[in-house]
This record gives sequence, structure tokens and C-alpha cells, in this order.
Amino acid sequence: MDRWTGYVEPEDAPFRPWAGGRDRNLSYGAKPVHFHAAITPSHDECTCGISLQESWDDGKEHTAHHAAWEFGIRAPRNLDWWSELAVVTTESPIAWRKLTYRMARMPQKENHYDFNSWSHLDEPEVTEDNVRAYLLKANRYVIGYLGARDTGEHRRWDLSDGSRPGDKDGTLRPRIDLIWVAGAYRHRGVGATLVQSLGDDFGCQVTDVSWSTPVSDAGRGLARQLSPEGIWVS
Repeated sequence: MDRWTGYVEPEDAPFRPWAGGRDRNLSYGAKPVHFHAAITPSHDECTCGISLQESWDDGKEHTAHHAAWEFGIRAPRNLDWWSELAVVTTESPIAWRKLTYRMARMPQKENHYDFNSWSHLDEPEVTEDNVRAYLLKANRYVIGYLGARDTGEHRRWDLSDGSRPGDKDGTLRPRIDLIWVAGAYRHRGVGATLVQSLGDDFGCQVTDVSWSTPVSDAGRGLARQLSPEGIWVS
């Protein structure tokens, strides 16, 4: 019983909509939670390259970076994408080169590289080795990045553990500097699409594309898939 039980609203009283009653105390009579000490990975590093330790910004930087690492970087609205794959050169408009720089930051943080693989943020310039980047977009996000240049110094490698590359070859070929794919799109053919695009753009077979050394474990797996008989390295 409370003081409102049996209360009747006067006929001339203003209309007051029902706002709900007071909630019941659903914790009344509950038992306390028990705790135990346990070893946790809270001090390890996330796959995206950021420490899992609590940071000064309550993890906001990690959350933003991890979202970009997982799903890619949102394609800026001021850039017109006429197809899914864009080839950015050192002579491209600055908006495209800035986007390429942001994409190159993802593998830099993930693998703790000292330098960004794309640094062309000044005035447009011509590079002797035709430096360029391939950006792949899906679902309005840039999910794949391949940095490349042309070079004429290569050796043939059969991809076997412990084997050494063969003799030098001076044929001009496109060389992969770095490949990165957003986490949610890995092992779905994105890397192969980027390498194939590099070969098609240069006018050569994918087996003639050169790979910069050292080749990572993931890169070696992709290379075996595309060129099982061996690859060119430089």
C-alpha cells in the first residue's frame, strides 16, 4: 500500500500522461559476485599493432585504429572512384597521395616498421623507378594497399627454406615493395588481386613480378599461390 492507492483523479484535473511507475529493485536479496585471481593477456599487443594496456585516452586511439585495421579506411567523399582499384603515383593529386600515406601507416604500425612505405606528400614529382601504389576499395572502404616500383636487378628464388636466390637478371620488372590487406578481408583473394593488377598494369605475367626481400611468411604463401615454380626477388 502507498499513499496513491485508491486515489481518484478529479474530473476537472488536467490530463497527465502515464510516465511509468518506479522500477522494482531486481537486486534485492541477490548474492554478491565472487572473484578469483587469473593470468590475462591484458599487457600483450593487439594484432593491429597497438598495445592492449589501458592508455591515457581510455583506449580511443586503439579503438579507432583497430576499426581501420579490421575494415579498412573509409574512402574520402571528395575522391571520385571510377572503378574498384586506383593507381596512385607520385604525380597524383595530393588528396590521393594523402590517402595512400594513411593506408601505408596501417602496415607500419602493425609490423613496427621504422618508416612509412609512402612518403610523397610534397609537390608532385617524377620518380626514376616509377613509384606507385595500388588501392583496392570495397564497401566504401579502402581494404588493400600495394606499394610498387620498377627495377632491373633481380634473382630467381624457388621459395624453398634455406635455398639462396640464383644469378642476377637485368630485365626491367615491377617490384612489390609491400602488400597490406584489412583484417576482415584477409585470405579472400585480395592480395592476389593486387599482385595481378600490378602485372596487368605493367604488361607482364604475374609470375614475372618481382618481390622485395625479405619476403614475410604471409608473402611467401601468396607467392607460392601465384607462382609455385618460384619468384623473382630484388
